[in-house]
Amino acid sequence: MDQLAEKRAEHKKTLEKIKNGLATRVRILSSRDCCPVCRAVSGAYDFDDVPELPIEGCSHPDGCRCTYAPVLDRFGP
Repeated sequence: MDQLAEKRAEHKKTLEKIKNGLATRVRILSSRDCCPVCRAVSGAYDFDDVPELPIEGCSHPDGCRCTYAPVLDRFGP
């Protein structure tokens, strides 16, 4: 398995954990020095609409470093 496929599989596992937890949506977090493509996709998404990581077209020299994070907005009694 090549490195890109390994990264995709790892991100897919993370996304599944978020979906099966308390999250209502998922957020893509990008680093401060990310490329314009990654900056454009950072934000919160419904599970059906979230882009696959690593982001296609990323131009950062170190590759896409975006990550998934849960959006937890159902806390309360």
